[in-house]
Amino acid sequence: MKQRNIIAAIDVGSNTITCIVGSDAGDNKIDILGHSMVVSAGVRRGIIINVEEVALAIKAAIKKATLNINVAIKKVYVNMAGHNIRTIEKSLSKSLNDSETIQKSDIEHLLSQARNIPLSDDEKVYHVINQSYSIDGEKGNHNPVGLTGSELVVDYKLIIGPKNYEEILRKSLQKAGVDMVKCVVNPIAAGEAVLNSEEKEAGVVLVDMGGGTTSISVYYDSVLRHLSIIPFGGNVITNDIREGCSIIARQAEALKVKYGSAMGELVNDNMVVTIPGINGWEPKEISFKNLAYIIQARMEEIVESVFYQIVKSGYAEKLGAGIVLTGGGAKLNGIKNLVQFKTGLSVRIGTPSNGLLNTNIEKAINTPQHATAFGLLRKTLSDKNTQGNIFIERRPKKNILPNYGEAIMNKISIFFDEVSDDEL
Repeated sequence: MKQRNIIAAIDVGSNTITCIVGSDAGDNKIDILGHSMVVSAGVRRGIIINVEEVALAIKAAIKKATLNINVAIKKVYVNMAGHNIRTIEKSLSKSLNDSETIQKSDIEHLLSQARNIPLSDDEKVYHVINQSYSIDGEKGNHNPVGLTGSELVVDYKLIIGPKNYEEILRKSLQKAGVDMVKCVVNPIAAGEAVLNSEEKEAGVVLVDMGGGTTSISVYYDSVLRHLSIIPFGGNVITNDIREGCSIIARQAEALKVKYGSAMGELVNDNMVVTIPGINGWEPKEISFKNLAYIIQARMEEIVESVFYQIVKSGYAEKLGAGIVLTGGGAKLNGIKNLVQFKTGLSVRIGTPSNGLLNTNIEKAINTPQHATAFGLLRKTLSDKNTQGNIFIERRPKKNILPNYGEAIMNKISIFFDEVSDDEL
């Protein structure tokens, strides 16, 4: 096993933390060597609020992912979320000599300027997305290198956010014993795993439904045109179930994951589940249909917010490929039907098997919930910053999780059976 071929990614979510270790299999595909998912701690709505708790959870995820492979993770790619991430548009220009062609260095010069535009002291540019090039006022050029003109103008979309998002993320990783190679905004990472080039060209919306946030990314003509993150996701649904059924949070989460549906009319009237009583209280029967209508009411609000962002992008009438749903929330029964009904657009569920995986990956991790982690692996493969020392070789150790890791995994076992799909 060559060290330079081994890569790792960590998805820090509001409900779960996922670690995936892979090897470059060539042809832009990945062999999965190890993976884990543990319950998250210290993260709220995608924002780290307790570094110590996050570090412990990350350490547990890494430990479990590397149990059966003789490498120790030293560097990782990681996602970044949070509802304070936003986009701005910026146009920059460069005067040219009519007798010379546009060089790659001209493009890099403007890109550098875009990355360093003045912002408030507490913000930074995380990603720069080229929207279009214009030469002497003529738009529509996707690659101006080699052309001539007197002025080159580039339109950029800048993804910016608080500086402390990255700083706190880096600090959490370091406390867990690893360094951050790069952080990637969550929806961009997910898009790497579940969208193909034809969809991006035709026009597509990626909706990444997490526990704490829901992100919307609009692509058209192979370019990211719009990105927004709304500050609520599956956790508000869990809270509605908790209040509507008068049960505790872990029971509400388990009900949602195991028996929930996004559309009440799709559920059998006669189906019920019995919730065991706690501390001597009588068991409680919950109707599947009532549960579904609680979920549907909140999901409709989320979908309406998503559709508002799609319309706001200006590309609602140009989405030839419709909507792709990913993230833990995309696993909810009936979600595809509800989104299609509310938006009028075609919908599919996005999983990372879309040309990314080289082998017959375990079905358990080829799910929408793992899209961000797989997308980070793909970004790692294509990034020139990737180095051979992301891992170092070590001797295999006894396959025992630290106490905290065991506690985290035990939390996932709730009153039905083991549930690890709780980032809805």
